Amino acid sequence: MRQQLYFAFLVSLFAFASSEVCAQKIGFIDSQAILDQLPEAKDAKRRLEVLTLEWQNEIKKRRDALDKMVRDFQVKEVLYTDEIKQQKRKEMMDADKAIFEYQNQKFGVDGEYFRKQSELMRPIQDKLYSALRAVAIDNDYDYVFDRASDTMLLYANETHNLTQKVLDRLLASLPERDRTGGAPSAPNADGAGK
Repeated sequence: MRQQLYFAFLVSLFAFASSEVCAQKIGFIDSQAILDQLPEAKDAKRRLEVLTLEWQNEIKKRRDALDKMVRDFQVKEVLYTDEIKQQKRKEMMDADKAIFEYQNQKFGVDGEYFRKQSELMRPIQDKLYSALRAVAIDNDYDYVFDRASDTMLLYANETHNLTQKVLDRLLASLPERDRTGGAPSAPNADGAGK
């Protein structure tokens, strides 16, 4: 349904634009390619990966503890009274529920992962949008699409690809060491940089 609406929008847009084809300029970017090269985005991705690993390790630890409880129960079940069996089953169900809730709290739709991702990426996306807007205005583009999004870009003439211009504008605003991906070059024997 979403793609049908988008397709209808594009058809309307191009139908409207066809009467003024000479007056309008359409470009596109690949935001994912830009984000893949920005040091800030790489750092945000690393931070999210560290958090994810930490949370996955906690989930694994809890699952291992639950598995041990189940194994212990299976081994000792014949020795337990009905009351103890019921208590142990409840403990295992509570542990399973706690794992599910923790997992949902961290990775669910409104989970901590998505909140943290939004918190880390929002400033980067705002900078990307500002750079895109400046490039579009500087180059007189009326519309700019993102080929990395859910939009359906069936064809794009590479001459209208603004990805590199937007990336260049973003990188130009970074300190030199961030543009090169490392520390400034070390001075050589005469004290000048390489």
